[in-house]
Amino acid sequence: MRRALFILGVAGGLFALGCGDSNAPSGSAAPSGSGAAQALSDSDLPVPADYEEDAEKKISPLNYKSELDSLEKEVDSSK
Repeated sequence: MRRALFILGVAGGLFALGCGDSNAPSGSAAPSGSGAAQALSDSDLPVPADYEEDAEKKISPLNYKSELDSLEKEVDSSK
């Protein structure tokens, strides 16, 4: 019975140590570029409206087929 209580006490103590404050520094600083994702806002993501003005300047009824072909080639080459 004493052995069981001793083992239970030791296990409980180790469990308590393992469940300590996870926000406490562990003694080593995190390396820069640790791969943690940064929060993005909606303004950081490109949307079609961002490209509309540029497309209106570059694409005309005379060159739309060549622009479409170049876009299709670009998409195919990235596969």
